[in-house]
Amino acid sequence: MLHLVDRTGSMSAAARELGWTHPAISQHIKRLERAAGCDLVERHGRGVQLTDAGTTLARHAAQIAASLTAAQECLPDLASGHVPRLRVAAFPTACATLVVDAVTSLEDLRVDVRQAEPPEALAALNDGVVDVAVTFHDEPPQGKGVTVLGRDPLLAALPAEHPLATKETIALDDLRAATIIAGCPLCQARFVNHCQSFRPTLHHQVTDDYVLMQAMVAAGQGIAVLPGLALAAHRRVDIVTRELNPPLHREIAVWLPSDRATPPEARRLLDALSVVDAIMRQ
Repeated sequence: MLHLVDRTGSMSAAARELGWTHPAISQHIKRLERAAGCDLVERHGRGVQLTDAGTTLARHAAQIAASLTAAQECLPDLASGHVPRLRVAAFPTACATLVVDAVTSLEDLRVDVRQAEPPEALAALNDGVVDVAVTFHDEPPQGKGVTVLGRDPLLAALPAEHPLATKETIALDDLRAATIIAGCPLCQARFVNHCQSFRPTLHHQVTDDYVLMQAMVAAGQGIAVLPGLALAAHRRVDIVTRELNPPLHREIAVWLPSDRATPPEARRLLDALSVVDAIMRQ
């Protein structure tokens, strides 16, 4: 309950998520405060916020909630005699390339894959909803449970007849006058940050659908900035790609639980992802 109060910001919201009444939540929080010997929750505006003691306790509450969720997810498989499944959250282009190839090599392992952008994937891992998270970052992430697979280059995709297509590499400054198809809001913001000497003109269409982005390029609507994994998943024959100068990339990372026991199947998947990543970069 303390975990839900912390996450939702109010006892009413925590009550709705649990299907309880507000007085019941309030009563249990008061009982917890008596056991702890200090206040854990205080009023803040129309909601509540945790005290310093409550925040400290909530960190442990989140770990307990994650373990309970993981245990609950295992019960149906154990009851039916099936092998417990491995739950993975990964960003879309990783799902279509690295993850699907790695899972294919693990024929005796049941893997449930969900698409999620890095913040959502890490939140799902922390909450115990998944066992493995595959993410990307501007810089190599550090911390317990993380393995950096390698760099995924960002490439410029443009029509073959475009004047810039004759160059071996395309300088960022060459894109000043171009309309840039840069993907989702997060990817757009990251690209804008890279263009320090000018503000790029972004296409009004906001999408991370790499198939659609390439179709827009082929139709002459602009130059797309796409990660290498997107082009490995799908590549139109009527467009060309060029490396950017200076080179841009994103770091691909795999996260395993750092606050609870890691399923042995998760380490098997990590090994398979490492092998697939190495093969793709040969």
